[in-house]
Formats: sequence, C-alpha cells, structure tokens
Amino acid sequence: MMTHVFTTETAASKVQVELSSHVLKQLLKSGLLHGEDCKCLNAKAKQVIWQALLATSIDNKESHLCA
Repeated sequence: MMTHVFTTETAASKVQVELSSHVLKQLLKSGLLHGEDCKCLNAKAKQVIWQALLATSIDNKESHLCA
C-alpha cells in the first residue's frame, strides 16, 4: 500500500528540531549542515553549537563551516 503525502512548502518555512550533539557534529563534519544554517534558540543551544563547530573545524582538514 502506497501512501501519498502532499505538502505545500515555501522558501521561508522553518522547522525546530532537537538533535544529539553527536549527530550535530556528524552533520557539520559531513558538510550536510553548515554553521550559518543554525540558529541558537537559547544559551544551552549556543554553547552546544559553538562547541560542535569548534570540534568539527579542528577535526576537518577541509572545513565545511563556511560557504
């Protein structure tokens, strides 16, 4: 049985999600997520994202953090 999902998306659509710091680091390290794509919604999020950006910039020889 196949289910069809219809969505209407606009360019301005935003989604709030929760990720583990490990998954965040993996997305940043892989280049699938960039630091400029993240917005910190509170002080804890800012701390976690900042640490993840620092860790991935040190781990990566070729940084994917800036376009």
